[in-house]
Amino acid sequence: MLKTRLLSLILVIAVICGACITSGGDRQINPVNSEARTPVKDPRPPYLKQAETCFQKGKELIIACDIEGADYYFDRVINILQDAEDTVKTSNHQEYLEHYTRKISEIEMNYMKDRAPSSGTVEEHEGYLDEVITTPLFPPSAQEIQIIRKKMDRQGPQYTIPITINPKVVSFIKAFRGIRKKNIRNALNRSVEYIDEFKRIFKEQGLPEDLAYLPLIESGYRIHALSRARARGVWQFMASTARAFGLRVDWVIDERRDPYKSAAAAAKYLKKLYEEFGDWYLALAAYNGGSGRLNRAIKRLKTKDFFKIAGHRWYIRRETRNYVPAFLAALIIAKDPENYGFTIEKDKEEKIFANTKTIQIPSPVDVKQAAALANISYHELQKINPELIREFTPFDKNLYSIRVPNTVDQSTLTQLKRLPPAKKYFVGWYKVKRGDSLYAIARKFNTSVKKIKKTNKLRSNLIHPGKRLLIPRGL
Repeated sequence: MLKTRLLSLILVIAVICGACITSGGDRQINPVNSEARTPVKDPRPPYLKQAETCFQKGKELIIACDIEGADYYFDRVINILQDAEDTVKTSNHQEYLEHYTRKISEIEMNYMKDRAPSSGTVEEHEGYLDEVITTPLFPPSAQEIQIIRKKMDRQGPQYTIPITINPKVVSFIKAFRGIRKKNIRNALNRSVEYIDEFKRIFKEQGLPEDLAYLPLIESGYRIHALSRARARGVWQFMASTARAFGLRVDWVIDERRDPYKSAAAAAKYLKKLYEEFGDWYLALAAYNGGSGRLNRAIKRLKTKDFFKIAGHRWYIRRETRNYVPAFLAALIIAKDPENYGFTIEKDKEEKIFANTKTIQIPSPVDVKQAAALANISYHELQKINPELIREFTPFDKNLYSIRVPNTVDQSTLTQLKRLPPAKKYFVGWYKVKRGDSLYAIARKFNTSVKKIKKTNKLRSNLIHPGKRLLIPRGL
């Protein structure tokens, strides 16, 4: 009997101890209210939880180098918060909107960098626009604004787009004459080579010639300008937008680097945007930040006045808010440089495309062989053909137009022979299907994961259905 009672007592103590341990563990994992002993609930409303989920997803995708996917989720964050604005009447709703807008802008500026390996044959410059939009601005005095307005009122250059003089524009004029003076001066000197042809291209499209000065803030007229958001070239096209307006962007050719081809594409794009918005300031803002967010801002604020929209910090990005006044400031200086303390030195910068012509050669050919026959260095030939990012011309063309010095006779390149199919550098394009992995695709085409990643400039093994991959030839 005694043994039975002792055994029962031991079992009771064990159960009690186990319950205590379990209870203690539960308290560590799921916090409880000390009085009611119920789990503490997340106090945030559902729309904020949803916005935070989309925000974190966007961060994950940007780290995985999926810029389009990240943009989708970041836009959803803003949409969720803006849609909730009509129904939620809390005092701190605007603070949430500004918080997420600021965080998204910081991420886009700090993490959306092109880390793809360069071909190693051209020099790439950090995006000029990234510098312009982060220029420290100091509010002008009423007198400074009046001085600029008086300069504009005097008989001077004629403009083909409307000019607004307000504190933001004057702030940029001050910055361009001060902290950014060297940058603007160099950009004006570089513009000499391109501006006449750019004006002709825009005039041919029936557009204002003043738009030819847009690269003053976009790229500083640098061919190899590369922004943090992976926009490239004098006209700073993203790859997807470039393709949409007729530029070829792939593993072999990147026509964003050709200033004249990309100028023609920019003219088409700006023409489309003007047809959509009916206002040049809005068209320029959309050129920088896209139409979607701008259209939502117009709808919510019920105005098509760019500066009224820009006055609301949470509707369009800071970059876009600064873009239009920065361009107006640069345009005012470019049209009357001496009046603002600038002297354009026409011979200061090297003229890359001067004394060159375009001829047709067989394709595909080895570009180094073409350079040897033209009696110029490979580096020189590549410099005047910046769209060529490999050592060969495209395999899908029988003829290719290439720039050469005026001194080169076309007959000297008749010895060029097309590369045989056996020397192709890649197999072709492959569209990723659900369930695919880089390892499986590499096995399918008898190549390696490393080569696929290098060719397509992938930083991770993560791929999504629908993505197009260029498959390099294996050993």
